[in-house]
Amino acid sequence: MKTHLNGGSVLQGPAAIHAAQALREQRAADTQWPYPWSYPPPGATRVTAGADTSGSLLVPVAATPTQGLLYSVDDGFQFALEALVVEYLNAGAPGAWKPGDATWSLTRNQPVGVFTFQGSPIQGLTNVDVGLGTLQIPWPLECAELFQPNDQIRVVFTNTAIGVGDPNHFKAILLGWKWPVA
Repeated sequence: MKTHLNGGSVLQGPAAIHAAQALREQRAADTQWPYPWSYPPPGATRVTAGADTSGSLLVPVAATPTQGLLYSVDDGFQFALEALVVEYLNAGAPGAWKPGDATWSLTRNQPVGVFTFQGSPIQGLTNVDVGLGTLQIPWPLECAELFQPNDQIRVVFTNTAIGVGDPNHFKAILLGWKWPVA
């Protein structure tokens, strides 16, 4: 049943209930964030893991896989890795990292030297033999890599031909955002 009030119609009875429910569903759908891997959803927090000294590592002895960075996704949050920096620094300046001088891998829930069925390397970011990105311009990922609550993300370096120790460093930074799991 419709009544007209000041030139507009007002719904009454069951039609009003259906219209109100449709309006509630529309508003609820508008609050959902459809693509958290492309854009930070409401309530997201920026992540810059390794931007401090936690992402720096003195170049280790050759043929010794060594953890350069560990980032643990907080309980109750998901994490979208959107860009990264993996760089060799010589006395604080970008060093000449030639292919084959060292390799690095990004892993999920895989401690260094432990190969279990629970942990896994990240596809396309395993045994990479060149640096990616710089401290000024991070390397963007074509599609963000998604991680679940409590996932442990590691950047593991293996030196082959770079001088060991000071002033040679590897630097790793993981950039993205985390948001509460609904």
